[in-house]
Amino acid sequence: MRVSYRALFSIARGARALKDLEMQNMRAMDDRVLSILAENCRQLSTIDVNGCNHVTDKGLQALARRCPLREIYIRGTGATDATLYSLARYCPNLEIISFQDVTRRPGFSTKAIDVLQKSCIQRVLC
Repeated sequence: MRVSYRALFSIARGARALKDLEMQNMRAMDDRVLSILAENCRQLSTIDVNGCNHVTDKGLQALARRCPLREIYIRGTGATDATLYSLARYCPNLEIISFQDVTRRPGFSTKAIDVLQKSCIQRVLC
């Protein structure tokens, strides 16, 4: 299904009680939409942006700082170690993170993965 940029902005601005969001392979999904989600959807605990190649550290870090994330799916995004460090710092209840698709994107250092696993109360499943 194709979702327009305008529709994503409407969701991000208006769905304040949103807890789970699956946006896999949405071309319109980017850091700006994630930042608005982070501002308005403070109950968001699960997000799937697998395959959203316009998503980078900027948007993911905004989510980590403002949302009580428990599950995050970031395969095929522009995330780097900076995202994992933010998740480690701000998301102690993180239980599941899914990353690295067949193209090995994104690629994270072993150090960043270790920091994330050690910082979370639950065991993080990668």
